[in-house]
Amino acid sequence: MKQIIPFFLRDLQNDEHHKFQFDIKNLVDKETAEKLKIKPLFLSYLTALETEDAAIKVEQGSLETKTITEGDEYRDVLERGFYKFIESQTMSFDPAIRTAAEHILRKLDQYGDLRYLPYNKETDNIRNRNAELHTNYAADLTTAQANEWISKIDEANDDFDSHFGSRANELAARISGNVRNARIAVDPAYQAIVNQINALVLVEGEANYAEFIDRVNYYINYYKTGIATRRGRKGNNPTPPAPAV
Repeated sequence: MKQIIPFFLRDLQNDEHHKFQFDIKNLVDKETAEKLKIKPLFLSYLTALETEDAAIKVEQGSLETKTITEGDEYRDVLERGFYKFIESQTMSFDPAIRTAAEHILRKLDQYGDLRYLPYNKETDNIRNRNAELHTNYAADLTTAQANEWISKIDEANDDFDSHFGSRANELAARISGNVRNARIAVDPAYQAIVNQINALVLVEGEANYAEFIDRVNYYINYYKTGIATRRGRKGNNPTPPAPAV
């Protein structure tokens, strides 16, 4: 009679443990917890798995970090380009352009170089400065041919702020915890599901559970082989490919 085979989960590395548990979750989703008669246990398992997933993300770092860094670099380039452009317009052959550019340059100098401020302060200062330019220096911006520069900086600043807000929300939604501690909650929840299904097979027979058990056992053997390979117990035997689920 088929049974889900034992698996010492502590042998898994954090990323392996995380992937294995999500492989099992996907198998349950495919079969449905109702059909397997494990719905209450599965709900507890999902709660524990969400905690582990959050801890893994804390360990790996923010998903938005690269986007934020690139966005800040881009708006910094625009900031420097805008200043240089206005500076060059103060030397225009057209007196009207020179005068308009001088007005704008004085305002830029009042705010200073915003590129070296912390992210949130740079965002706020760019927004406030540009709002002031739009309101009080609209004619100067037009005369100095600077409207497109201001629009591009506004766009880049808003885009950065959007990603920065996403990162803050993402981090706030996570736990500050440690992956190993999060795993402690997942393992007994997984084992409770295994015990329930193995018990149901003894009572009801394996017909409704055979395919699920085969797939779980495949994954267990897959990860066991990976562990053994890593430890050098299996020589150079490759880890078998995971099945499509």
